[in-house]
Amino acid sequence: MKICLVNALFHPFSGGVEKHMYELSRELARQNVDVTVLTARTDGAPAYEELEGVRVYRVPCVSVKVPGLYPPPLVISPLLPWYLKRLDDEHGFDIIHLQNRFFPDFDAAALYARIKRKPFMMTIHNARPVGISPAIAALGLAYDWLIGRWPFALADRIIAVSEWVKHDIEKYHIDGRKIVTIHNGINVGSFKPTSAMSVRRRYGIEGPMLLFVGRMITQKGVPYLIEAMPMVLAKHPDAKLLLVGRGSSLEKLKRKVNAMGLEKSVIFSGYMGEEDLKEAYGTCDIFVLPSVWEVLPIAILEAMSSSRPVVCTNAGGNAELVKDGVNGYVVPMRDPRALAEKVNALLDDPEKMRAMGRAGRRLAEEEFDWKLIAARTKEVYEDLLVEKMKDTG
Repeated sequence: MKICLVNALFHPFSGGVEKHMYELSRELARQNVDVTVLTARTDGAPAYEELEGVRVYRVPCVSVKVPGLYPPPLVISPLLPWYLKRLDDEHGFDIIHLQNRFFPDFDAAALYARIKRKPFMMTIHNARPVGISPAIAALGLAYDWLIGRWPFALADRIIAVSEWVKHDIEKYHIDGRKIVTIHNGINVGSFKPTSAMSVRRRYGIEGPMLLFVGRMITQKGVPYLIEAMPMVLAKHPDAKLLLVGRGSSLEKLKRKVNAMGLEKSVIFSGYMGEEDLKEAYGTCDIFVLPSVWEVLPIAILEAMSSSRPVVCTNAGGNAELVKDGVNGYVVPMRDPRALAEKVNALLDDPEKMRAMGRAGRRLAEEEFDWKLIAARTKEVYEDLLVEKMKDTG
């Protein structure tokens, strides 16, 4: 079985979709699937390389940054269909699997597959852009109705990374019968509790450590977490919040922290390397995700794998990962007081923190390990190929 995974961005670019695609491709290769990745050549990456059994082809492109509206770079590669045809002629793909609808040139993979009568699949990583801000909603919905929904409409099968996004995308008049839910995965063995202290020492954290990891953008809801900190500090004055990530809202958030006099308690790390990030997860006390818009965040899975309790909002598919009262707490969006109450409840009860952390780890091992996710994806591929053979036979 020969699969071509298509997306404008790929490893080493760091993002949720790219991390998903990287881990999925490697695990599929381990499960004897022939995998080719077709992506754009950004930041001086090689035009071709092999990564643990996965062929990676990168095509010429122009990369444009659109701060505040489009978190990753906007990648333009008008010759994408020509490169896809050349690779298809060489390798003879059984299925073409697009991973992102927000790069119009790469959406052309759907048209190529239809013209060539190749089985075509799509993964939904992002729901409708509703609830982030009025401007993003207006522009995002306009884009989806004009361009973004068409790969879904043309797909023979669609994978949704959460039940919530499955039902949300159906509102674009997409046939729900062809949508299969397969959650995001996590390499559980890469994350674990640790007694290492280098991250804590670097940022002067001796007491309780709250951790946020994600882009500093509107949909992550970081201002609400910052506003919750005075209520946390009133009960736990030695607590510190470590905010890991970059993004268009970073400077605005720093100004907010300064205006509230929280400079000693709220720390911005900026970008953090993989090993330090794993240590941060493994040494924090609570992972907090205050999002106002999510689909199924890998950051929560990383925290669960690290045996850490999670306090998150009820945005998107968060509640499909965090079982309220079992491996963490789920609170309403845009509610700093609710965030603070649940953080304080955990900090007041170390045994409950440990028990919830253990429950999260078990859940990650039993439901979200990449070996399981890749096996389910492989089954979808196999079912689609059998269906197509019956149709043509």
